[in-house]
Amino acid sequence: MHRTQYLNSVNDFIDWFASNLGHASLFAHSYIDRRSNPAAPRTLAFTTLFDACKQYHWKHNGAFGSPAGACLQTNDAALSALRQALQSAINTVNDSKTLTASSAVMSWGGVRAGNVRWLTANSKGLAQTIASVCAALDSDNLSHPVLTSCQPLRFNAGMTKVYSLLVNDFIIYDSRVAAALGWIVVKYCQARKLPAVPRDLAFPWAPAKEAANARLPKNRDPGLGNYHFPRLISGELHAVWNLKAGWILAEVLARASHNPFRNSSTVPALRQLEAALFMVGYDLPLNVSPSGVNSEPESYAEGDWTECYTAARGKLFHYRVEEGGIRLLDGRFYPVAVINRMLIILVELFGTDPFPLANSATKVRVTPSIPGIGYAYFQATDERGNPPSASALAAVLHELGVLNYTPDNRAPWALDFGDYVQRGRIDLEALLKLESERHDDVGELIA
Repeated sequence: MHRTQYLNSVNDFIDWFASNLGHASLFAHSYIDRRSNPAAPRTLAFTTLFDACKQYHWKHNGAFGSPAGACLQTNDAALSALRQALQSAINTVNDSKTLTASSAVMSWGGVRAGNVRWLTANSKGLAQTIASVCAALDSDNLSHPVLTSCQPLRFNAGMTKVYSLLVNDFIIYDSRVAAALGWIVVKYCQARKLPAVPRDLAFPWAPAKEAANARLPKNRDPGLGNYHFPRLISGELHAVWNLKAGWILAEVLARASHNPFRNSSTVPALRQLEAALFMVGYDLPLNVSPSGVNSEPESYAEGDWTECYTAARGKLFHYRVEEGGIRLLDGRFYPVAVINRMLIILVELFGTDPFPLANSATKVRVTPSIPGIGYAYFQATDERGNPPSASALAAVLHELGVLNYTPDNRAPWALDFGDYVQRGRIDLEALLKLESERHDDVGELIA
């Protein structure tokens, strides 16, 4: 199916959405902001979609010289800088710069976990890989061979951000945007008195990534009564519905006679509408069964643990970032003070030079031992830590952008001297706090 065919199949929805885009109350929404003080929680309320856009908030550290911030304008500046870096790297078929730029996109979006590991492992030919997928997405053909090939398509919460910067009318389709789109579709179905959600409007959703026992779990399932939506699956399904969402929103903006997003900002209208949906989709009302009784969201089974693999042996483990350090599912905990001391030791030993993992349980404990991450970790724990435990810590620090990793190298590790790792000051407390907050916000499909 091509773009025109798909848009024709959902023409009535587009007309309805376009005519109601600036409606004064239809899209009013509110929820408890989980980031506020639990003792006095703050309620976020939006009267319209445009109001939701004006309240857009995503904390970031800037990118390629653009300043840090949290509002729509500073985020747009960061995305513009990321777009330029990506386009330059891909246009010159520079795999190294493509890896740097795409990893920076993951940092901006708070989705480094798993994604940077994949980008690094597939860095050879990465520029061409991304260019090929961009061409497929830009073809306006849902059945393009690149999208339907038997070869697995890497498309998830991270890659949607990369392609949104490179493909026309392509939005970031994450769990929050998906939730808001489904929420609007339900309002359309109710207005048209439809018995079920039309197949071409059944936008797949993904749950928020949070603890299974969260005190106030966020609901991202837009289903209501007899209106149901499928679960999002990474790969072709994610890419296809990402295309459909962007096509619809672009057409809605083009048809709307009362378009509050038009000429309201230097930020493109499609980006503004995406930002509005991002804010609305943070938390939806609980599902309502046909009997009218509130029910709990479908499932939060994946909990708040992030899947990761050690670099050398690919050993699977799970971790989560907390303000006080990094915790592994198996019970291990790396306090921020220990991590800081380990990094200081690495700076003193190697500076900007690369270094090995060198975390043998026996060799690190003898004198003289081979210097590396294992040695630095052992010293940082006052010789009480188990050197092999440095493997998992190094993998997490790589995902967080603190360590760089170059595959197939005798000394594959190096410090990433940035905001948090400097020669005169090293303190990851602010980084871990930011990552902990983002973990609660993002709630996107990673795998």
